[in-house]
Amino acid sequence: MKKMFTMLLAILLISACQQAGPTAAEQPAEEPKGVDNLAYKWGEMVLTATALDTDRFKPRPTITSRYIGLVFVAIFDAWSRFDEKAIPVYLDGVERRPAEEQTLKNKEMAISYAAFRAMNEYFYSDKPLFAEFMQELGYDPNNESMDPSTPEGIGNLAAKAVIESRKGDGANQYGEEPGSDGKPYFNYVGYEPVNSADKNVDPNRWPPKYFSDGKGGKFAPGCLTPYWDKVQPVALKSGDQFRPGPPPMIGSEQLEREVKEVIDLQANLTDE
Repeated sequence: MKKMFTMLLAILLISACQQAGPTAAEQPAEEPKGVDNLAYKWGEMVLTATALDTDRFKPRPTITSRYIGLVFVAIFDAWSRFDEKAIPVYLDGVERRPAEEQTLKNKEMAISYAAFRAMNEYFYSDKPLFAEFMQELGYDPNNESMDPSTPEGIGNLAAKAVIESRKGDGANQYGEEPGSDGKPYFNYVGYEPVNSADKNVDPNRWPPKYFSDGKGGKFAPGCLTPYWDKVQPVALKSGDQFRPGPPPMIGSEQLEREVKEVIDLQANLTDE
């Protein structure tokens, strides 16, 4: 799911980067596509960072999905200043660059610094890996310019805007929520499951499940970030804006009717 999400974001950015801006004399007639597009390459780096994060901290899909999304928001905001119409999500006070500066070179530099700074914040354990990638691209990873008239400055500003805007967004990344005592992603709502991994007392409620530890044993992790409904979404009015309602409860008349309907349909199937 995370891979699909990341690739979708990359594809969207790739498509956006192909919109016309400067004249043909200022940039190639056709910008790189697919794996040759720098946005795609940063998407691959994000996937690598996600895999390393999973190895280091065990699977935590809500957390890494948020990281992935915010990295690409920073990339989009940086790129938006080199497009004729795009409006940034969090970057404020940075003017759109004139048409003659909307070149592929400037776009690539801006999105690279945005991605690099954002990934340093969220996937902090792998900073050397990201710095090495920047050097491979020909960029200085130590360039911390905040000059809003340069691609690198815009990229750094875009990442900073995302990072600052998302502090206190409910994710508890820095352990800033009351009662967390600075512990990142602490369960600050005090959720405790009704069921245990060994005894399911209410089938309508979430149950912990056992997983193999790879050493012949098993473990049952607790509910990951049970407060995630409180996290501020990026582009939605609320996290449940388009979420379907819950399924019918076990023991309800609705479930009984729906089960009977399926049984009747199956019983009357023909070969036609």
